[in-house]
Formats: sequence, structure tokens, C-alpha cells
Amino acid sequence: MYSKKWLTNLALILVCQAALVTSVLAHGISTQEIVGRGGDFTLQSSDGPVSLEHFRGNVVLLFFGYTSCPDVCPITLSVLSSAFSKLEAQELERVTALFVSLDPDRDTPELLGKYTGYFHPNIIGVTDRIEVIDQITENYGIAYEKNESAGSPIGYVFNHTLDILVIDQQGRLLEARIKPAASAEDIVAYVRTQLDQNQ
Repeated sequence: MYSKKWLTNLALILVCQAALVTSVLAHGISTQEIVGRGGDFTLQSSDGPVSLEHFRGNVVLLFFGYTSCPDVCPITLSVLSSAFSKLEAQELERVTALFVSLDPDRDTPELLGKYTGYFHPNIIGVTDRIEVIDQITENYGIAYEKNESAGSPIGYVFNHTLDILVIDQQGRLLEARIKPAASAEDIVAYVRTQLDQNQ
């Protein structure tokens, strides 16, 4: 059974999506009305606190999930890793991905560091107390729900927004969202358009 908060957030997202015609920029990348307002935040990584404001001048890709996710999360991180491997060294210096765990009770900063380390050095795993995570998901228009699951090795799963959010070099949440169907090439092309904004 979904909670009232989950249903409310989901309804808000669906209403916003239905209120406008999605404009496809590239395969797997679309624009829509911004559901959340974004904003700075500080979370914990295996190397200490990570603040969004520290990445001014970088394009930041923001993805929410959890390390025990059986499919979408590792696939998405693998695609991001492939995309990053296609960028030039000077481009990589200006691009970061933050993987925000929705499961702070299980996903410690140390575990997240090991997990994201399997994918790419520019992918940083971060988390914090659940109250902090809930505030950030609200600010960024991310819906999620923890549900019991007999088929899961850990006894539960998270249903959550699958899009990758994009934050520009000034720290602003963009309308563009990278959809689950996006390829590494799609991501590279879009990231490069953002990097060129300050050229």
C-alpha cells in the first residue's frame, strides 16, 4: 500500500507532465515543467561532507536510488560510467554525478563509496539522515516509497523516480531530465551542450 505522501508526490508529477507537451531534445532527454525548486544541500560521502555549492562551474547529474537496487540503479550508473568514459579529460574535470541513497539505514557513506567506485571516479555516492533525504527529495521533486517485498534479498524495495536530474554550472535545476532510455551517447551530447554554455 502506497503512503499518502507517495501518492501526493506522484500525482503532482503526473499533473505537471500532463499539463504540457514534452519536448524531446534527444533520444532519452526531455524537458518538462520543473516539479521541485532545487537548491543547495550537503550530504555525507566516504570522503566527508559533499556540498552542491562546491560544484559551481560543473555540470552535476543527480540520481536517486539505493545500492541494493536489483536493476535500474546499477544499469543507470553503468550508462553514466560509459558516458563519462567518452568525455575528454578536460570535460571530465567539469562534470560530476551524485548518487543519492534513499536507504541511509543500510547504505553507509563507506558502502556507497565502494559501490560507486565500481562504476566511475566521477560518480560520488552520498546520503544522510532520512529527514535530510526527505527534504532534498521534496526540493527536487523526487517521489519514492519503501515497500516490503518477499522476493527481495533484503526484504524490501524502493519505488522511486528513475530520471537523472541535471544541475547547470550556476547550480540551477534544469527542466531537462535524462530518462531511463537515454544512451551513453545521448548523455554525452547533452552534457557537452551544457558545458558549452560558459564557453
